[in-house]
Amino acid sequence: MSRDLFDTAVSDDVIDGNRAGTETVAGPTGATLAASGETNGGEPVALQYFDYDDTVGPDGDHWERITRETELIARSGYDAVWVQPPMEPNTPDSNGYNPRDHLTWDSPLGSEAEFERMVDALGNARHGEVGVYIDAIVNHTATDDPGGGTYAHLDDPEYYHHPHDGGRTKMQLFDLWDLDQTHEMVSRHLRAYVEKIAQMGCAGVRWDAAKHVPMWFFDEYLNEWVDQHDLFRVGEVFDGDVDFLEAYVDTGMNCFDYPLFFTMHDALREGGDMRWLQGVIEHGDCLLGRDSYHASTFVANHDEGPPQLQRLAYAFILTAPGYPIVYSNHANEEGVDYAAPWLQNLVWIKRTLASGEYYIRHADRDLFVHERHGNLLTGINKADAPRTEWVYTGFEDETLVDYTGQLDDITTAEDGWVELTVPKNGWVCYAPE
Repeated sequence: MSRDLFDTAVSDDVIDGNRAGTETVAGPTGATLAASGETNGGEPVALQYFDYDDTVGPDGDHWERITRETELIARSGYDAVWVQPPMEPNTPDSNGYNPRDHLTWDSPLGSEAEFERMVDALGNARHGEVGVYIDAIVNHTATDDPGGGTYAHLDDPEYYHHPHDGGRTKMQLFDLWDLDQTHEMVSRHLRAYVEKIAQMGCAGVRWDAAKHVPMWFFDEYLNEWVDQHDLFRVGEVFDGDVDFLEAYVDTGMNCFDYPLFFTMHDALREGGDMRWLQGVIEHGDCLLGRDSYHASTFVANHDEGPPQLQRLAYAFILTAPGYPIVYSNHANEEGVDYAAPWLQNLVWIKRTLASGEYYIRHADRDLFVHERHGNLLTGINKADAPRTEWVYTGFEDETLVDYTGQLDDITTAEDGWVELTVPKNGWVCYAPE
């Protein structure tokens, strides 16, 4: 599908200056809303790196490409790479989401041997170990009718829901045959699939179409199986109801924070209001505001385009709590350049400075200021002119450095107040030197 790739008008000199001088980079008091998952050294960031095209399929050679780019990925600060399903698909131009055989990992993206080399290269990167998360398909196979020899292990119609069945967990999503997880043979096969994922050295899974898989199957089986191998897991529960997402979280996994994503689309655009972002967080209407430890935040992915002000959205998720995932796509212009200097700088800030309790210090139509208590003060401005505002902070009589490299140091008063200036269509990230 087409994507809106409009970026905020941050000037080239600001982008080039967003390096922070590091080798890694080529109510007035607010309300406590969340605690970070880590207490020191910031928080991790993952990369969704795809070779995905809806029209012509992937370019191919993706596993080898990632192997060649291993050191750049690691040097850019990502702790994991989420990749497309590596299983053998049902069509030669597939992006991976119509598996023919869950246990054979030769696909248009590369061979099983190439996948293993990629995992090994990332795990042994000189600039830091990088794990691999795969898109795991446990909801369906492909569109061909079972019974004709198409599916290597699941070719009996009894293994599927009837194609005319309705309901969230039985429907044929995009005409893909929907697996019946109550059938013993389906459960056995998916257990073998999880074992294969672990044996291939993967560090985690993204449960594709998790909303269409029964919660009980995650609770009693899937998340228990991956937990035995200490694998990270995040569910694609495409829904704006945070209560519904929390029910899936309670089965033992992270979920993508779609309520936050939808709000960013509304707020981070021309005519949007940053107070909408404040509201969804403070009222606990998104995972970040209610349970940030299990919130996987994102700006775009292969299904959904970014907010109009894409870079400001990244400035937000890469300084707020949660486990952010950056989207880059080799096959077309979707997503961002994962190694762009402005983005490397934000990833470095998240990995190095962003930890501690979360406070929103100011929000109006165009300006949003939040703090990771005693560690990081971030201002995000979507106006076409610089903004200056007095804000309360947790820093008392302390000099703070802008780690984006744009503005001069500022010093807070003994009571924590400080005058904060944020460039037009940009952001600043202040922390002690």
